[in-house]
Amino acid sequence: MRYFLFYLFLFINVPFFNAQNRFDIANKKLGQYNDYFVNADVAAHRIYAHDKFKNLFEKTLKKDSSYYYPFDSLKWISKLIPSDSSFRIFSWQLNISEGENEYYGYIQKRDGSLHKLTDNKEWFSDLEYEVFTPEDWYGQLYYNLYQYKNKDHNEYILFGYKQLNKYDKIKIAAPVYFENGEIYFGKEIFEDTLREGGLKNRIVLQTINTAASKLNYDENMGIIIYDHTILIPLKRPQNIAPPLVPDGSYHGYKWDGTKWKFIDKVFNRKFDEKSIPGRNKNHKNKDLLGKEKE
Repeated sequence: MRYFLFYLFLFINVPFFNAQNRFDIANKKLGQYNDYFVNADVAAHRIYAHDKFKNLFEKTLKKDSSYYYPFDSLKWISKLIPSDSSFRIFSWQLNISEGENEYYGYIQKRDGSLHKLTDNKEWFSDLEYEVFTPEDWYGQLYYNLYQYKNKDHNEYILFGYKQLNKYDKIKIAAPVYFENGEIYFGKEIFEDTLREGGLKNRIVLQTINTAASKLNYDENMGIIIYDHTILIPLKRPQNIAPPLVPDGSYHGYKWDGTKWKFIDKVFNRKFDEKSIPGRNKNHKNKDLLGKEKE
């Protein structure tokens, strides 16, 4: 009887062990490709490793039960899961050359469906008002996902980063939502400070690449908080807008049950002329961003 139960156990669980083994093998290869396409010195090597990674990753994600596999070897891939575990989103950045990056991602739902995110690689002057789908996704590397309650259902805000060029970067906070089997990025849920009574689809924070900037949900304050920025007089190439840097003050958005309501001043602290790096006697050898002058 013991032998019968033992063999019955093996018979029932062999498919599980085989599937787990296949995921483990793929996970190891994916981790190697991931390391190569992030850290290789030669662009052609990064691109080759990335192609291998992308093909294997998509093939693996399409397998049954892959939703429950952690893919813990992917050290350079963002993987975010809301607290209700209804989906997970993978995103990453591929560096092609200085200031040139490509963005990739997948949304995998708990029901097993997989949705590839295709970067449209465009710049939109009215980005705050756009709505995107997985097919024309505005590529980003996501660093946080906040889930909250809107009446009787859960909603989600994604926080992402994108390098625009060798000079500037943006951070974005935007809803992702699911409707009639479709996925959308962006929703009119943020109070619009430029149009009285209006709403916009996302928060966009643009700064110079070398500046530290903040756009995230603060659990302690219960708000989305982000930097206020100012223009600084630095010479730049033609067709490149003047640089923006945080000035030490912050704006915010707080959920009021129907929309994210704008908060003009989260803190009253703000840099004055003497406290800006490079403007006082303690920073004689530093530039406007606080970096040592060459």
